[in-house]
Amino acid sequence: MQLCRMLDDKPRTLRSKIIESLQAVRIERAMTKDEILSAYLNIAPYGGNLRGVEAASRFWFSKPAADLALHEAALLAGLPQSPVRLNPARHPDRAVARRNLVLRRMHEEGMISAAVLDEARSMPLELRIGRRNALAAPSMAWLALARRPDGGTIHLDRELQAQCQRLADHAAAQLPADSDLAVVVIDIQRGQLAAMVGTVRPFDPRTGQVNSALGWRSPGSALKPFAYALAFEHRRLNADSTVDDRPMTLAGWRPENFDRSFSGKVTIAEALQRSLNLPAVRITEQMGLAGVVGMMEACGVQLLDDAARRGGLATVLGAVEVRLLDLTNAYATIGRGGLRRAPALFTDESDAPVRVLSEITCAELDDILGSHRVRPAGMHDLVESDVPWFMWKTGTSSGRRDAWAVGHNQRYAIGVWAGRVRGSGDGSLIGRHAAEPLLARLFDLPEVRNGTPPRLDAPRPVLHPLPLADDDAQRPPRILSPAHGTRYPAINGRAIVHGQAEAAGPVLWLINGQPASRRNPMRQELPPGRYEVRLVDAAGRAATSIIHIMPPP
Repeated sequence: MQLCRMLDDKPRTLRSKIIESLQAVRIERAMTKDEILSAYLNIAPYGGNLRGVEAASRFWFSKPAADLALHEAALLAGLPQSPVRLNPARHPDRAVARRNLVLRRMHEEGMISAAVLDEARSMPLELRIGRRNALAAPSMAWLALARRPDGGTIHLDRELQAQCQRLADHAAAQLPADSDLAVVVIDIQRGQLAAMVGTVRPFDPRTGQVNSALGWRSPGSALKPFAYALAFEHRRLNADSTVDDRPMTLAGWRPENFDRSFSGKVTIAEALQRSLNLPAVRITEQMGLAGVVGMMEACGVQLLDDAARRGGLATVLGAVEVRLLDLTNAYATIGRGGLRRAPALFTDESDAPVRVLSEITCAELDDILGSHRVRPAGMHDLVESDVPWFMWKTGTSSGRRDAWAVGHNQRYAIGVWAGRVRGSGDGSLIGRHAAEPLLARLFDLPEVRNGTPPRLDAPRPVLHPLPLADDDAQRPPRILSPAHGTRYPAINGRAIVHGQAEAAGPVLWLINGQPASRRNPMRQELPPGRYEVRLVDAAGRAATSIIHIMPPP
């Protein structure tokens, strides 16, 4: 009835009471108790022109209602009874007495324990009328509180934080339903955490308190640069070296590229720019998984204890979990010319830089992955002089559950994660589409742009006398498909058989001793029977597979 009265403020007469009673019955039938309470709190009077608990919370305590402490919420819950008589600024004793009555009733109803009741009633009345919202960076504040419960002064660029939040909110509106975003910004030269957005959905009842900048998620291809960095450091490769992008099988595992195509011989620069999976796996195999994982950790990527064992060679493809804060700091190491520093959260923290990469390796990665080589998403129509310089790498986890974009411009390192906290995938959660546009907008902010272009004409690393082995040239050819002993059912009198090989250079397919159809030797339509599929490479080495096409029953 109170809700009905506030919705239609008629004179206080018997007739008005009867009308409100009838309207209350209708509302009871159409809405739940929670919905009625929510509607009441949204329009309840709090004195003067204050209407609704959200407006009252921001007026009296300078923060959203969702951030109120228990004793503050109890105060606001009691005010609508008599906003003038209980005005906390004019009559603090009355307001506190009403607050304590609300708390006592909560205890009697079993909502709070006796200990919580005593603590809440002991809290003084502290109004923050008109003060600036203290929770400008809630995720960063909660991180600081977790590390130092007694408090401290943190590095926070409030203007940059506000810009990050604004751009993240806008980008989140373009993502699939229930998606969230996280952003980390590190001041490279000072080694400070400058801004952090842990979520754009702080009021979500299930995930609003999750800081996704600290969540363990699969980074996809964003780890690949560290495998290349190890090969550069050992002078085994440079940007102009070539590597095979061909099918391979490792203990039954057949890694594929994102588009499931193969390009044969490619340069290292092309392999990294196109984020090809096969070259990255080959480099990791030859350099050694332990070395690649060690390089990741040396640069600042933290991995779980059993990550390498679980991920194997697929670690370089993101088959492990990392945190956005750590991965962004690893890119800050590259932006610092190979010097790693822990990102300082508090102003009294200091961390001496440690060299983990050479400047020439960092310059090589900057050159290959820089925006002067590949235009960032959303900037294809800009003239070259308007495109901000930064290097970056995207990543997409298996099942398209996580989209990443991480990079640096030698002034700031920035990381962006997009996905669903609960872990479900979506076809549009791809690094280049879901995370890279936001990263580009962040690097295009006036306060983030690097006014001094980095040096991009660094000399190439000199090749080691023993470059990476051309492993495919040494291995005999292998038939990956059709596998030996496979039985295919004939449909409409024929079966379609697809051939896939692991071999260096051109190959010849033979079916029962005869060359396969020239129209498409990798796709054959065969009638029922027994077939010997033979593969011969340019060196005369061969592989054989026996298959059977079964007639209809």
